Amino acid sequence: MNILLDAAQTAARLPWPALVDEIEALLHDGAVQVPPRTVLPMAGGAFLFAMPGCDARVAMTKLISFTPANVGSATPTIQGDVTVFDVATGTRQLILDGPTVTGRRTAAVSALAARRLAPNLAGPMLIVGAGVQGWAHVEVFAAALGVKDFRIASRRRTSADALVARAQALGLRAEVVGDADAALADCPLVATCTPASEVVLRATPRADAFIAAVGAFTPRMVELDAGLCRYIAVQGRIVLDARDAEHEAGDLLQAGLDVAALPALADIVRAQKEARDGRGPVLFKSCGWAGWDLAAARLALR
Repeated sequence: MNILLDAAQTAARLPWPALVDEIEALLHDGAVQVPPRTVLPMAGGAFLFAMPGCDARVAMTKLISFTPANVGSATPTIQGDVTVFDVATGTRQLILDGPTVTGRRTAAVSALAARRLAPNLAGPMLIVGAGVQGWAHVEVFAAALGVKDFRIASRRRTSADALVARAQALGLRAEVVGDADAALADCPLVATCTPASEVVLRATPRADAFIAAVGAFTPRMVELDAGLCRYIAVQGRIVLDARDAEHEAGDLLQAGLDVAALPALADIVRAQKEARDGRGPVLFKSCGWAGWDLAAARLALR
C-alpha cells in the first residue's frame, strides 16, 4: 500500500462534509490527547511547528514550516507532512501532505463554528485574502453549509480575480470587492484568510455577522482592528477554536481582551445545543490545534 500521499490524494481522503463532522466527533472523544505544540522561531520571521496528538487508535504528528517571505512567490508559505501511526502496533500508516491537511482542517473548523454559532448562514460571504485558505473557505462553506454567493477582497487584484473564476467554475456566484470594510454591510458571513501582517478589517460588522479570523496565530500577528474586537466582545460574543489560542490569538491579545475567559469551540459543541443566541455579531478566532489534524488523520485512514 502506498502510504505517501500527495496533495491531491490527501484532499481526496478529506471530503468537506465528512471532515466537518469528524472534527465535531473528535470534540466528543474523551480519549483524545493533544499536548501544546512546539513552535520554533527561525530567521526571517519563519516558524517550525511540531504538533502531535492521539486517541485510543490513531496517533499523528504534523511537522510544518511557515515562511511568510514566500508570500506572492511560487514557493508555498506552509510546507511539511502529517505522519499517522497505529497506536496498537506503532506502525506508520500514512504520510499526508501537510499544507493540504492544514488548509482543509482549518476551513472545516470555521465551517463547524459557523454551523454552531452563525446567526445567519444565508450569505453572501466575504473572503478577505485570496490564497489557499481563501479558496478552502469558499469550498467548505459551499459544500458543507450551502453558501452560494461570495465576495472576494485581496491586496492583489489578480489573486482575487483568480479566486472568483474558481468559485464561478463551481457554479457559485462570486465577485471582487475593492473595500472589505464596505462589504461588511452586505455580508453576514466573513472569513479573514491573510498572512496577518496588517489590519484588514476595521468597520463595525452587522448584528447578524459571523467572522472567522484564521490568519493570525501568534501574539504579534493581526488581521482585525483592536476596536473591532472590543466591539464584538461587548455587543456579541467571541469564541476560540481551542484553549491554545489563549496565548496565540494576536488580534485579541493586542486588543487587550481577557482571552482566557473566552469559551472554546469544544465548550459549544459539548453543550449539545445550537449556540445562536441572537446577542449580536460572533467572532470565531482560530489559531490552529493539533486536534484538528488528528481529526483529519482519522478520516483519512477510513
